[in-house]
Amino acid sequence: MEEWPKHYNPKEIEEKWQKIWLSEEYWKDVFRFKDEDEKSPVFVIDTPPPFTSGELHMGHAYWVTIADTISRYKRLAGYNVLIPQGWDTQGLPTELKVQYRLGIPKENRQLFLQKCIEWTEDMIRKMKEAMIRLGYRPEWERFEYRTYESKYRKVIQRSLIDMYKMNLMEMREGPVIWCPKCETALAQSEVGYLEKEGVLAYIRFPIKEGGEIIIATTRPELLAATQAVAVNPDDERYKNLVGKTAIIPIFNNEVKIIADDAVERDFGTGAVMISTYGDPQDIRWQLKYNLPVKVIIDERGRITNTNGILDGLKVEQAKNKMLEILKNSGYLVKVEKLKHNVLSHVERSDCLSPVEFLVKKQIYIKILDKKQKLLEEYKKMKFKPSRMSYYLEDWIKSLEWDWNITRQRVYGTPLPFWYCENGHLVPAKEEELPIDPTKTKPPIERCPVCGLELKPVTDVADVWIDSSVTVIFLTNFYENKKMFERTFPASLRLQGTDIIRTWLFYTFFRTLMLTNNVPFSMVLVNGQVLGPDGTRMSKSKGNVVSPLDRIDEFGADSIRMALLDASIGDDFPFKWDVVRGKKMLLQKLWNASRLVYPFIAKQKIDKPMDLHLVDKWILQEHKKFVNKAINAYENYDFYLVLQELYNYFWEIVADEYLEMIKHRLFENDLSAKYTAQRIIKDIIVLLHPIAPHITEEIYSRLFGYKKSILLEELPRVSDIEEDKKIEELGEIIKKTNSMIRSEKIKNRLSMNTPVSVKLYASKRFIELLKEVENDIRKTLKITTLELIESNEEKVEVRPSNQPMGV
Repeated sequence: MEEWPKHYNPKEIEEKWQKIWLSEEYWKDVFRFKDEDEKSPVFVIDTPPPFTSGELHMGHAYWVTIADTISRYKRLAGYNVLIPQGWDTQGLPTELKVQYRLGIPKENRQLFLQKCIEWTEDMIRKMKEAMIRLGYRPEWERFEYRTYESKYRKVIQRSLIDMYKMNLMEMREGPVIWCPKCETALAQSEVGYLEKEGVLAYIRFPIKEGGEIIIATTRPELLAATQAVAVNPDDERYKNLVGKTAIIPIFNNEVKIIADDAVERDFGTGAVMISTYGDPQDIRWQLKYNLPVKVIIDERGRITNTNGILDGLKVEQAKNKMLEILKNSGYLVKVEKLKHNVLSHVERSDCLSPVEFLVKKQIYIKILDKKQKLLEEYKKMKFKPSRMSYYLEDWIKSLEWDWNITRQRVYGTPLPFWYCENGHLVPAKEEELPIDPTKTKPPIERCPVCGLELKPVTDVADVWIDSSVTVIFLTNFYENKKMFERTFPASLRLQGTDIIRTWLFYTFFRTLMLTNNVPFSMVLVNGQVLGPDGTRMSKSKGNVVSPLDRIDEFGADSIRMALLDASIGDDFPFKWDVVRGKKMLLQKLWNASRLVYPFIAKQKIDKPMDLHLVDKWILQEHKKFVNKAINAYENYDFYLVLQELYNYFWEIVADEYLEMIKHRLFENDLSAKYTAQRIIKDIIVLLHPIAPHITEEIYSRLFGYKKSILLEELPRVSDIEEDKKIEELGEIIKKTNSMIRSEKIKNRLSMNTPVSVKLYASKRFIELLKEVENDIRKTLKITTLELIESNEEKVEVRPSNQPMGV
């Protein structure tokens, strides 16, 4: 018989099984989505395609663990599982790495793109190695994808052409959200408000008809772009000024004073300037009153078109210079420092710069006129936790802009369109996809609407255009109708709270438009993994923890268990002390398996006709555990699985039951052997999804009936009878063991010291205890046991060679 090591070596065993799981044999038999299996229910997981940064952080490790746990559980539950893994490859961060680290100019477009792909592949390799080290096993063989690849790009482009044909897409000129730092247009989902320090300038505007009005603004640098002055219609201070003409200081432009309910009377002076464009409210006012447009900020965030007064200055420099000019000219009343919310590029944590509004010709997907439909349809998807659905609902309600999908970058999906100067779009032919319109002739020479010459769209698509078709791509919407019908909608979408308004919303919207159905049945939204101090991980705080920091010491299984020890949707701190505790539990499982190994290894022991009372008791406890664990898995409450495992395995099986059956195992008692075999096997099967390596190892050593534990089925416990007397007996066993052990410890006696015991308890207690008296004696090394009826439960313990009371 093979020797069973005393200590569990996670690094050695985990790397062994990771290599086995990646073998072609195991892929075909265990991890493959079986196209030929039309009987088993299908379970499809839409896993997040991470951006290829090269670093697998704790947030990645968390969802990787969740995805792998669910896929393994569903296989054990009899599902034909499809679990893909994609890579979100394109976008600005990679461009910046190639441009500045490698020194490749974007002007050399072909070389630049080649280097972007090389960089991407290197990052994928690093991240994939880390995922595999955590025990993650998607179907790399057939369902790994990259968003830059031709087969994926073809789906992206075809979906865009379909949306164009559905009249959901148009090119138009107007204000766009622009990031000067990144030099690209943005969508509403990519921006948010950040609190920043600023100024509130009080500026004197002369009135043509006589007098003056003092306005308050946080953006004095936009004076040259001011098109009106606005006050609240209910503000008595300014009612007599509405309709009069104000003169812009320094620039001497004349603008009307208008009244609008959106002006806040209590902010500043209650009078504001409307510029094109200082913020979203300026855009609303410009459209509402059909005001002229003058944009004085360029793509790089520098001032232009101010008659040389501020031209060439960055926004902050222009603000300071404008204040100086106003002060010297007598127009500046005062300046107050303030903290205020500034619309910024928040979707990229390495940017966070204020955004501007420029007038550009861009391509939009029309969303706003679909808001009501979206608010009705999203309810068809279930959410875990349910409160996360309100995040999506609130985002849909808050939408004010159609989706600007054009980005002024190089490394991205080409938009498959040509356009004319009037903004009419001409799509590529579907049979020619994927295409780059800058390298391909248009399908016709001139615009079919107005006859003007066609030009290629040189901008690339927003990266959320790429990742929002994961379900469409995965389920083979365009290529294989049979596959699509089997796999759509996806069973589950995994994602974090931070991308509800981007990845979730855009996937939901696009899939709904293209298929007239929601993309998935359920959305599972995980919380955030925080630093050990309970705050968001940040390099500046020094609280960043990598999942790989101590993986060789504690093992991937222990890390996975620690990550799943919180309720889905809740934020939680990651602590190595928690991981250490999980490793102790796994060592306990290893020890228990090692204990029974000589007696049950590779045997199939049939259930005997008569089970021992102690075995009947543990099987009743086992039934409770199995039912609770399966119910917790079904509800994605993995922390409850671990909670039940600890309560049952550590406190009852390891500390009580196995100690009580040791003597019977040595006596070759079939009831003990059958029961031990059954409960250990069921425990490792139910723990396997969360801790796959140690359970696969124990299974192969102790059972090995099949190639992999994943080819087993979930435990069935309907045959276990429930008996209240047996349950009562179990409580008496636990209480008796606890009382005698406590007395041994109190008297500084080892557990192996033979003792004499007097036990005082009720008549019922004693009657039941007598049925397992022999087991209690042998377990606790009791040479003499005196049972005494009493209203008080207590025990007296002494070494067997010492008189009681000495």
